[in-house]
Amino acid sequence: MAEGQSRPKLNSTNKDAHLIMSTRFQVIVYQWLKAIQYWLLPPTCIVCMKAGNQARDLCLDCEMSLLRIERPCKACGLPLPPGNYLSTSCGTCLAFPPHFRRLIAPYRYIPPVSSLVASYKYNRKLVNGRVLSQQFSKHLHMQYQADNFPVLLIPMPLHPARLRQRGFNQANEIARYLGRDLDIPVSRNLVKRSKKTVQQTGLNARERARNVNAAFEIKHGFRFAPETSVAIVDDVVTTGSTASELAKCLLKAGAREVHVWALARTVA
Repeated sequence: MAEGQSRPKLNSTNKDAHLIMSTRFQVIVYQWLKAIQYWLLPPTCIVCMKAGNQARDLCLDCEMSLLRIERPCKACGLPLPPGNYLSTSCGTCLAFPPHFRRLIAPYRYIPPVSSLVASYKYNRKLVNGRVLSQQFSKHLHMQYQADNFPVLLIPMPLHPARLRQRGFNQANEIARYLGRDLDIPVSRNLVKRSKKTVQQTGLNARERARNVNAAFEIKHGFRFAPETSVAIVDDVVTTGSTASELAKCLLKAGAREVHVWALARTVA
C-alpha cells in the first residue's frame, strides 16, 4: 500500500459478511469443544449408569421410567378423579382453594424419582438435581405455551439450623438452573424461614396447618410491584401446606398471584 493511502473501509455488506463469518466460527469452535467434552466425559445415565442420550446424563429407557402425573388438577397438582373431564380443578380445590393459583410438579414421588431426589438432597449428588431440572424446564415450556411465565422465582427457604445441617438448599440450585434456562430472575434473600417446623408426613390437616403457621417472614417493608406474579420453587411437594403458607405471605406482600413449581409430588 502506497504511503499516505488509508486502509479501505468495510462497507455494510462486507461488515455483515464479516459478522456472519465470525458468528459461524464461534459456533464451530463451540461445537468442537462440546464434541471433545463428550468424548472425554461421555454422558452417563444417573439411573442405570449406562450411556446417556443426546449429551444428557439420562438414557431414553430411564427417562420413560420417571413416572409422570397424568391429568393433574391445575390448582394442587394431584391427579384428577377418573371421569372428571369437565374441569381442570379437583373438587377439593374448588371448595377450598389453596393460596397459590397453580401447582406444577411433573413426576410422582416414587422410585426412581424419589431416590434421585433423596441422593441430591441428602448426599449432595448435584448431577441428579441438574438432570431433573433439565427435564422440568422442558415440562414448564409446554405448560406455559399460551401463558406468560411468572416474573420472579423464590426458592423454598430452609430454616438456618436445617441449612447448617444439610450444607446447602436444594431449592436454590433448582431455581438457579430454571432461572437461567427460562430467563427469570431468582430472589434467594427475600423470604426467610423463621420457624423450625417438623416433617409434615404423618400429620393430619389441622396439625399440618399449625406446624407451618407463621413459618415465613418477608424482608421488612418489602412490597411487590403491581401485577407481579411469582413462583415458589421446591424439590418435592408432599401435602401443599408449606407452599400454601408461603404463598399466603407473598400475597400479603402484594404479589398478584403465586405459582408453585416442584420436581415431584407425593400422590396417595
